[in-house]
Amino acid sequence: MRGPLRSSLWPLVGLVSFGHGQDEAIWTMLNASVGGRLHATRPFSLPCFSLYNGNTVAVDEVACSQIRDNYTTNSIHAEAPSGYMNLQGEMCLAEPLDQCTLDNTMIPAPEPGAGTSCNQGSVPSYYIEVEDASDINVALNFTREYQVPLAIKNSGHDYMTRNSQKGSLALWVHKLQDLDFHNDFVPEGCTGNLNAGRAITAGTGVSTGDLYNFAHEHESTFLGGYSPTVAASGGWVLGGGHSVLSPVYGLGADRVIEFKIVTPDGVLRVANQCQHEDLFWALRGGGGATFGIVLEATHRVEPSMPVAVANIRIPSNVTTKTSLEWIELMARQSLAWGKQGWGGHAGGLYLTYMNPVPAVANLTDGGVAARNSMRAATEFALSIGGTSDVQVLPSFLDVWNNYVLPGALTTAGVTRILATRLIPRSLFEDEAGITKLMDFMETVQELGFDPRNFYCPVDTPFVADGATKLGTGNGTRPATSVQPAWYNSLWDISTSLTIAWNASYAERLHNMTAITKATILAEKLTGTDGGTYPNEANPFTPNWRESWWGDNYEALLDIKRKYDPDGLLNCWKCVGFEDEDISTNRFSCQGKLQQDVNRNLAGFI
Repeated sequence: MRGPLRSSLWPLVGLVSFGHGQDEAIWTMLNASVGGRLHATRPFSLPCFSLYNGNTVAVDEVACSQIRDNYTTNSIHAEAPSGYMNLQGEMCLAEPLDQCTLDNTMIPAPEPGAGTSCNQGSVPSYYIEVEDASDINVALNFTREYQVPLAIKNSGHDYMTRNSQKGSLALWVHKLQDLDFHNDFVPEGCTGNLNAGRAITAGTGVSTGDLYNFAHEHESTFLGGYSPTVAASGGWVLGGGHSVLSPVYGLGADRVIEFKIVTPDGVLRVANQCQHEDLFWALRGGGGATFGIVLEATHRVEPSMPVAVANIRIPSNVTTKTSLEWIELMARQSLAWGKQGWGGHAGGLYLTYMNPVPAVANLTDGGVAARNSMRAATEFALSIGGTSDVQVLPSFLDVWNNYVLPGALTTAGVTRILATRLIPRSLFEDEAGITKLMDFMETVQELGFDPRNFYCPVDTPFVADGATKLGTGNGTRPATSVQPAWYNSLWDISTSLTIAWNASYAERLHNMTAITKATILAEKLTGTDGGTYPNEANPFTPNWRESWWGDNYEALLDIKRKYDPDGLLNCWKCVGFEDEDISTNRFSCQGKLQQDVNRNLAGFI
């Protein structure tokens, strides 16, 4: 057994910053404790390189060809322990040479230049392929004793650099794939009169696409995210989880009924409204990778139903002025659309909305009600040579397969930074609010953001008249721990940018400074009535605690300290992260940029 262990562990010895008492022997013992499922984590694109951390390695032509041909394909990244949808998860943002990325401007991705080294970046040094709670407890005990940082890695959907850390041990939970359907789910420890109805229990690694199909097989509708490879029981729901159907049925955090979780103190717990209620509240919006490692979650589902869809586009060659006019039209119509049940994504050149409300999603009227509802957008688009497709389909899965899935398969392999802001409904209620919103759009344009690239999820919860609000039986605090602004907002406006795969540090700093200025302007636009979705936030937001969780933060911190008294789980600007962490070696890949962004913002804030 000693031979195989050496062959899997030896190549990365030295990459982990060993502390007191650490050597190869402890990793060998850890590997034995998890049945040989401890592996060295090699960067996703390593097969294409002849140098690894400066040392000569053999190029794997077959594996490299597959990577180059599919570099932007989500599924190939999701199924790899070192695969990250957004490259900031695998590169060291503060050190441009410390990365292992390919040129993503074309497919197949070009081969790396001669003499280019694939470096580890922020990719964890080792990972454990988690099968059950015992694996997690072994890892928690290991990090408690040897002070090796822990990271939690699922399908790699993370804009915030939270699912990777340089020199860390990762818990790869993507193989937790169990699925169960319940007609009448009663949370563990609750009495029968707390029957939650039809529900699905999904392992942490189950993808949204698989959940949509599984629900459809059981004549049900699951409310999930906009990418098929997002793991619905992981960071999506833990951060809040918005859906195109949220205006009618709420956020993922509103709909989750129960979690099975190993908390950092080493205890396997079931958290719901009847036991560990404080933890249940924290998990419904307090963010992933900090309160524990979720094994599975149980989610309410709705019966299968017809869904209306509106897919309206304006020509891609329009001017920025026309794009701003389109955005203004959507702003003026959005409150009415939301009350009618529409939710979806608004863009600088398009909108794709869905609506499950029977008055609009009516299969018997040939789509007339849906088209009448979207008439203003249709007329604008058609008047300038655009297109409009508004119809009603028999199920959400039909809408998903025809209108969302084709465009959601190849969004990986880029360094995309988001900066979002929840815009209160009050801004959409009068002319003064609309003017204020459009003034903001023109101001961020001066910072370099093209309105044609505007992107805005319009899926805030319970906007629709008669929306299905879900009680929890706990009157001591809000039902969820998400930023309270979610429940008074209409848009989740985004000012995003994409950083070149080979950008210099100066270019990265310029981009991060610009997006942080846009973040501050968005905060000024909404004041304290707004907030930010922590799953899609600017990682360099200055006042992140207030922006992401508002008045909920202090209660979340108390719960964090209760279940993680030793602070074993710590990730970038998660609950429990302290300002002094910014300057530590553990977070050096983000910290240097944060400090330089702060200096650049002097006088702007």
